[in-house]
Amino acid sequence: MAKKGKKAGNKEGKGSLAVTQGDHEPRVAKTPPKAKTKSAAERRQDRIDGIKKTVYPASLGVLAGFACYHGAAAISPLPWHSVMLLVIFVTFLIQKYTYSFFKIDAAAFQTKDWFYVEFMVVDLWLVTWTLLLN
Repeated sequence: MAKKGKKAGNKEGKGSLAVTQGDHEPRVAKTPPKAKTKSAAERRQDRIDGIKKTVYPASLGVLAGFACYHGAAAISPLPWHSVMLLVIFVTFLIQKYTYSFFKIDAAAFQTKDWFYVEFMVVDLWLVTWTLLLN
């Protein structure tokens, strides 16, 4: 029978927070700062705001789909990508100036937030328009 070796993963230098580099002093791995804990009311308000940020662009996308379907005669000479850019631009402006009615600070939106809401608009615009055309 073969000899049993040392346990795997329990080698010298592994598992400890201290890391040595050559002749320098050991560095201790930094731990990320803890996030502030939110109260139950703040968590509830964040969830409500998230729902508003999802439902509003979705409804705008559906409305844009119906508008494109009913205005097909007006947009038929335009290429599809021009229609899409027009939908994105118009819904961006609508959202930028109407989020204040929902008590959401649109000025605090980062680029990823705008991509998220515009993706929702474009996605539901295309789905609605496609379903109506079939």
